[in-house]
Amino acid sequence: MPKKNSNSLFVAAGKLKTIPRAGWVKKVRIKDAESVADHSFRMAVIGMYLGQVLDLDSEKIVRMCLLHDLAESKIGDLTPEEKKSEKEHREMEDKIMNGILASLPKKARKRFSKDWKELLQAKSKESKLVWQIDKLEMGMQMKDYASSGIDRKLLAEFDPSKLLTGKLKEILEEYL
Repeated sequence: MPKKNSNSLFVAAGKLKTIPRAGWVKKVRIKDAESVADHSFRMAVIGMYLGQVLDLDSEKIVRMCLLHDLAESKIGDLTPEEKKSEKEHREMEDKIMNGILASLPKKARKRFSKDWKELLQAKSKESKLVWQIDKLEMGMQMKDYASSGIDRKLLAEFDPSKLLTGKLKEILEEYL
Protein backbone atom coordinates (compact mmCIF):
# COMPACT_ATOMS: atom_id res chain seq x y z
CA MET A 1 0.00 0.00 0.00
CA PRO A 2 1.38 3.45 -0.89
CA LYS A 3 2.52 5.64 2.01
CA LYS A 4 0.85 8.75 0.61
CA ASN A 5 -2.91 9.19 0.61
CA SER A 6 -4.87 9.07 -2.66
CA ASN A 7 -7.91 10.57 -0.96
CA SER A 8 -8.05 13.84 -2.93
CA LEU A 9 -8.00 11.98 -6.25
CA PHE A 10 -10.83 9.70 -5.16
CA VAL A 11 -12.85 12.57 -3.66
CA ALA A 12 -12.48 14.58 -6.87
CA ALA A 13 -13.55 11.60 -9.01
CA GLY A 14 -16.55 10.99 -6.75
CA LYS A 15 -17.58 14.63 -6.85
CA LEU A 16 -17.73 14.51 -10.67
CA LYS A 17 -20.58 12.00 -10.33
CA THR A 18 -22.70 14.77 -8.76
CA ILE A 19 -21.88 17.59 -11.20
CA PRO A 20 -24.24 17.76 -14.19
CA ARG A 21 -22.86 18.93 -17.53
CA ALA A 22 -23.73 22.61 -17.48
CA GLY A 23 -24.52 23.14 -21.15
CA TRP A 24 -27.26 20.53 -21.14
CA VAL A 25 -28.82 22.01 -18.01
CA LYS A 26 -28.49 25.72 -18.77
CA LYS A 27 -29.01 25.80 -22.52
CA VAL A 28 -31.24 22.82 -23.21
CA ARG A 29 -32.91 22.65 -19.77
CA ILE A 30 -32.40 18.91 -19.36
CA LYS A 31 -33.41 18.08 -15.79
CA ASP A 32 -31.56 14.78 -15.47
CA ALA A 33 -28.47 15.67 -17.53
CA GLU A 34 -25.42 13.45 -17.72
CA SER A 35 -22.75 14.08 -15.08
CA VAL A 36 -19.16 15.08 -15.75
CA ALA A 37 -18.20 11.56 -14.61
CA ASP A 38 -20.60 10.05 -17.18
CA HIS A 39 -18.92 12.13 -19.88
CA SER A 40 -15.40 11.17 -18.75
CA PHE A 41 -16.26 7.48 -18.56
CA ARG A 42 -17.56 7.28 -22.13
CA MET A 43 -14.56 9.32 -23.27
CA ALA A 44 -12.28 6.73 -21.64
CA VAL A 45 -14.09 3.87 -23.41
CA ILE A 46 -13.85 5.69 -26.75
CA GLY A 47 -10.17 6.43 -26.06
CA MET A 48 -9.43 2.81 -25.18
CA TYR A 49 -10.95 1.73 -28.50
CA LEU A 50 -9.42 4.43 -30.70
CA GLY A 51 -5.98 3.97 -29.17
CA GLN A 52 -6.03 0.38 -30.41
CA VAL A 53 -7.53 1.20 -33.82
CA LEU A 54 -5.10 4.06 -34.45
CA ASP A 55 -2.10 2.22 -32.94
CA LEU A 56 -1.50 4.83 -30.24
CA ASP A 57 -0.79 4.54 -26.50
CA SER A 58 -4.26 3.47 -25.29
CA GLU A 59 -3.32 3.51 -21.62
CA LYS A 60 -2.12 7.11 -21.85
CA ILE A 61 -5.25 8.12 -23.75
CA VAL A 62 -7.50 6.54 -21.12
CA ARG A 63 -5.56 8.27 -18.32
CA MET A 64 -5.88 11.61 -20.12
CA CYS A 65 -9.62 11.07 -20.65
CA LEU A 66 -10.10 10.35 -16.96
CA LEU A 67 -7.95 13.31 -15.89
CA HIS A 68 -9.24 15.89 -18.37
CA ASP A 69 -12.19 17.22 -16.32
CA LEU A 70 -11.04 16.32 -12.80
CA ALA A 71 -10.47 19.98 -11.88
CA GLU A 72 -14.19 20.52 -12.42
CA SER A 73 -14.66 18.80 -9.07
CA LYS A 74 -13.60 22.16 -7.58
CA ILE A 75 -14.69 24.75 -10.15
CA GLY A 76 -17.74 23.05 -11.62
CA ASP A 77 -18.54 22.55 -15.28
CA LEU A 78 -18.41 26.00 -16.83
CA THR A 79 -19.94 26.81 -20.18
CA PRO A 80 -17.70 28.68 -22.66
CA GLU A 81 -19.58 31.90 -21.88
CA GLU A 82 -18.79 31.58 -18.17
CA LYS A 83 -15.03 31.43 -18.72
CA LYS A 84 -13.10 34.72 -18.71
CA SER A 85 -10.69 33.23 -21.24
CA GLU A 86 -9.58 29.76 -22.26
CA LYS A 87 -6.01 30.54 -21.13
CA GLU A 88 -7.11 31.69 -17.68
CA HIS A 89 -9.43 28.69 -17.35
CA ARG A 90 -6.62 26.24 -18.20
CA GLU A 91 -4.30 27.96 -15.68
CA MET A 92 -6.95 27.58 -12.99
CA GLU A 93 -7.48 23.92 -13.91
CA ASP A 94 -3.72 23.34 -13.81
CA LYS A 95 -3.45 24.80 -10.32
CA ILE A 96 -6.34 22.64 -9.08
CA MET A 97 -4.93 19.50 -10.73
CA ASN A 98 -1.54 20.07 -9.15
CA GLY A 99 -3.31 20.19 -5.78
CA ILE A 100 -5.30 17.02 -6.45
CA LEU A 101 -2.24 15.13 -7.64
CA ALA A 102 0.04 16.41 -4.84
CA SER A 103 -1.28 13.85 -2.36
CA LEU A 104 -0.40 10.88 -4.57
CA PRO A 105 2.66 8.67 -4.15
CA LYS A 106 5.61 9.94 -6.19
CA LYS A 107 5.40 7.40 -9.02
CA ALA A 108 1.67 7.93 -9.61
CA ARG A 109 1.97 11.71 -9.17
CA LYS A 110 4.80 11.84 -11.72
CA ARG A 111 2.90 9.71 -14.28
CA PHE A 112 -0.41 11.57 -13.97
CA SER A 113 1.25 15.00 -13.86
CA LYS A 114 3.18 14.20 -17.03
CA ASP A 115 -0.02 13.05 -18.76
CA TRP A 116 -1.86 16.17 -17.56
CA LYS A 117 0.85 18.54 -18.82
CA GLU A 118 0.97 16.72 -22.16
CA LEU A 119 -2.79 17.02 -22.46
CA LEU A 120 -2.69 20.77 -21.77
CA GLN A 121 0.04 21.26 -24.38
CA ALA A 122 -2.06 19.37 -26.98
CA LYS A 123 0.96 18.56 -29.15
CA SER A 124 1.20 14.76 -29.03
CA LYS A 125 -1.02 12.50 -31.13
CA GLU A 126 -2.60 11.13 -27.97
CA SER A 127 -3.40 14.53 -26.46
CA LYS A 128 -4.83 15.87 -29.71
CA LEU A 129 -6.99 12.77 -29.96
CA VAL A 130 -8.29 13.23 -26.40
CA TRP A 131 -9.50 16.76 -27.19
CA GLN A 132 -11.22 15.36 -30.30
CA ILE A 133 -12.78 12.59 -28.20
CA ASP A 134 -14.09 15.27 -25.83
CA LYS A 135 -16.01 16.78 -28.73
CA LEU A 136 -17.03 13.39 -30.17
CA GLU A 137 -18.54 12.30 -26.86
CA MET A 138 -20.52 15.54 -26.64
CA GLY A 139 -21.85 14.84 -30.13
CA MET A 140 -22.85 11.33 -29.13
CA GLN A 141 -24.64 12.67 -26.07
CA MET A 142 -26.38 15.23 -28.27
CA LYS A 143 -27.62 12.38 -30.46
CA ASP A 144 -28.69 10.39 -27.38
CA TYR A 145 -30.77 13.33 -26.20
CA ALA A 146 -32.24 13.83 -29.69
CA SER A 147 -33.25 10.17 -29.90
CA SER A 148 -34.97 10.51 -26.51
CA GLY A 149 -37.20 13.21 -27.96
CA ILE A 150 -35.43 16.44 -27.07
CA ASP A 151 -35.88 19.12 -29.73
CA ARG A 152 -33.00 18.96 -32.21
CA LYS A 153 -33.07 22.75 -32.59
CA LEU A 154 -32.18 23.12 -28.90
CA LEU A 155 -29.33 20.65 -29.37
CA ALA A 156 -27.91 22.14 -32.58
CA GLU A 157 -25.21 24.25 -30.91
CA PHE A 158 -23.72 21.07 -29.41
CA ASP A 159 -23.07 19.49 -32.81
CA PRO A 160 -19.27 19.16 -33.09
CA SER A 161 -19.25 17.80 -36.66
CA LYS A 162 -17.25 20.74 -38.01
CA LEU A 163 -14.63 20.29 -35.29
CA LEU A 164 -14.02 16.59 -35.81
CA THR A 165 -11.55 15.08 -38.24
CA GLY A 166 -11.37 11.81 -40.17
CA LYS A 167 -12.29 8.70 -38.22
CA LEU A 168 -13.98 10.62 -35.41
CA LYS A 169 -16.29 12.45 -37.79
CA GLU A 170 -17.21 9.07 -39.33
CA ILE A 171 -17.91 7.59 -35.90
CA LEU A 172 -20.27 10.45 -35.02
CA GLU A 173 -22.05 10.23 -38.36
CA GLU A 174 -22.61 6.48 -37.87
CA TYR A 175 -23.67 6.80 -34.22
CA LEU A 176 -27.42 6.17 -33.71
